Amino acid sequence: MGFLSIHPYWLLYLKSDFYYALIYHLLRYRRKVVRDNLLRSFPEKDAKAIKAIEKRFYHNLCDLFVEAPKMLNMKPNGYKYRINYTNPELLTQLYEQHKNVFYAIPHSGNWEWFGKMTCDLTPHNCLAVYKKVQNPVFEQLMLYLRTKGCTLEMVESNSALRRLTQLRDSCNAVLMVADQTPHGLATDYWTEFLHQDTCWFTGLERIAKMLDYAVVFVAMKRTGRGQYEVTFELITDQPKKTEKGYIMEQYVRCVERFIASQPDNWLWSHRRWKHQRPQKEQA
Repeated sequence: MGFLSIHPYWLLYLKSDFYYALIYHLLRYRRKVVRDNLLRSFPEKDAKAIKAIEKRFYHNLCDLFVEAPKMLNMKPNGYKYRINYTNPELLTQLYEQHKNVFYAIPHSGNWEWFGKMTCDLTPHNCLAVYKKVQNPVFEQLMLYLRTKGCTLEMVESNSALRRLTQLRDSCNAVLMVADQTPHGLATDYWTEFLHQDTCWFTGLERIAKMLDYAVVFVAMKRTGRGQYEVTFELITDQPKKTEKGYIMEQYVRCVERFIASQPDNWLWSHRRWKHQRPQKEQA
């Protein structure tokens, strides 16, 4: 991976094109999962449009794979060249108001690159919530990539509330990739998303309300290979005054609008709709 990190971008994307041919055409990696997800999410689109989104998604996925090693050596100026922020003043205003912030981002754009850049956006104390993986080697590799060269603190999801409670006296900005699939329990947040009954983790809302964190949606669009545009959308800066479910519903709607604007720029290869709402909740 260290060798890949010094490759010029043109060579990385040449390799990405090779990986695309291998993964999409030969290995057919999760082709059925991706196709089924797209068909259910966009019933209004014809087969040609679905296939076009599918192919662009796999190109994007391979680009993400080759961009990851760049996190070893890329300096802040490198990220600034690759990521354009349309309204960073929103974050400055929140910091000046001494507001703690949740950055709520879906699996879109290059969320790993955005995580590294959070330390340079504002003077907030920066953290990122992650879910521990079973493979310890991969776990340590990803933690190393995410924190090398920056002050970002990684916090495992099960200990997030405890750690943020310990940091009550700091002004924190916390990244949370908030569109993973929970266990499909009645206690999850259930709502219609892309024409399908969908469950969501509730930690974003629960912790925001408990600790009074502003919630900002991060829309990270892909504008070219290795080029991204980020727009921030304030969901709430007064979470304790919102009704139960408000933050989650607004976040889901933000994700839905974002996907509609750039449908290939989301992680379609995961089994997002593998659960059904518990029977007693369907009445």
